[in-house]
Amino acid sequence: MRDVRPPQAGRNEPVVAAMGPVGHVYMDQPPDDDERQRLAEALIEQAKVPMVSVAAGPDQARVWTKEGQFVLPQDASRVFAPDHPFLEELTRDFIRLCQHPNAGDFVLWGWSRNGPIYTFPLENGSHAGPGPEETHAFALLPDDAPVDTGMKRYLRPLDLRSAALRHMGRYRYPLPSAPEIASGRGVLRVMTYNVHSCVGIDGKLSPHRIARVIARYRPDVVALQEVDVGRLRTRQADQAQLIGACLKMNYHFYPTIRIAEERYGDCILCRLPMRLVKTGVLPTVSGRRRLEPRGALWVALELDGRAIQFVNTHLGLNAREKLRQIRTLLGEDWLGTGSGSDPVILCGDFNALPLSSVWKLCSQRFRDVQIDLSNRSPRRTWFGHYPIARIDHIFVNSQVEVVSVDVGDDYLSRLASDHRPLFAELRVKQ
Repeated sequence: MRDVRPPQAGRNEPVVAAMGPVGHVYMDQPPDDDERQRLAEALIEQAKVPMVSVAAGPDQARVWTKEGQFVLPQDASRVFAPDHPFLEELTRDFIRLCQHPNAGDFVLWGWSRNGPIYTFPLENGSHAGPGPEETHAFALLPDDAPVDTGMKRYLRPLDLRSAALRHMGRYRYPLPSAPEIASGRGVLRVMTYNVHSCVGIDGKLSPHRIARVIARYRPDVVALQEVDVGRLRTRQADQAQLIGACLKMNYHFYPTIRIAEERYGDCILCRLPMRLVKTGVLPTVSGRRRLEPRGALWVALELDGRAIQFVNTHLGLNAREKLRQIRTLLGEDWLGTGSGSDPVILCGDFNALPLSSVWKLCSQRFRDVQIDLSNRSPRRTWFGHYPIARIDHIFVNSQVEVVSVDVGDDYLSRLASDHRPLFAELRVKQ
């Protein structure tokens, strides 16, 4: 298309502004319908412009190609393609552009469905319009990129811009958060996660990375094991407080090891009302080698006015020690108390495989959520990139129904700790 420069004073030549595949024509006087029709046909037939469009009343546009005249949105599939991956949204954007007050009297397009494709002025990166090939692309993004596509199955450039602004804290609309509970149905999202002192299998120390893994699954309550508070080896950070602040969750921390000001143990984070019930060290066995102290942390959660008993534990490595510890947890001093009418969730790092003595003892009183959900095979949780064992468990009693179960398998979950997070959606029976 020829280069049209701004008219000199007193002349009535149109002004054409073009960039890449789109051009805009501005006339001194807006043409009437007959003149618009004649000029559009001349642009198609004589100037060989592939496609011409104009605004045509509220929420409509008229389009000319060498195949004829069309009206959008009614004729969208004939103008673009019936198999365009996002035909409706493309059509809305196309009409919106034509309706823009600065779009001019005509919008010229270097693209048409069945014709040659042009770019008006040559420029790096320009392409040729709204076709399926020209609007197809890909984006390489981190698993936890703050991208919100709503119900769409594709990304738009605006989505990426919003994600970048959100990451920089300059976007006033935050990512939509999951509701704390499914109203009236008593659904609870539970996670258990051994965070390995927030040291990943890449050797990197990062409580914030652990928080990002947790946030991806949006749990209501999280049981963490191997949490450091004030330890020199992890830069004296209060990992429980840091992760809780990142997730805006309340927490209880129970240290099983205290060395001066350094502490190490288990933590429960929750977005629901939570009351501490009990903490305690679990028994060990005597021997020449001193074993790491192990413990448990018990809270009562309030969900729809009902108490849910939630216990987080981290059992030992010695076989006899683990048996003593699980018997204690199942005994009268711990979960053997009560009428059994309350929903109970027992979870953590049991260091015990399915069908082991520890697992069998738990299964006599409770149900393993990964076994209970028969529509998918149980998944391993340890070690890191290539899990070889299922030693992290969530057990529930008869008052709890298992809705779904998953194990973190995104890039961060494979990297942030030597364990994968185990996640379950549970429904409390009425």
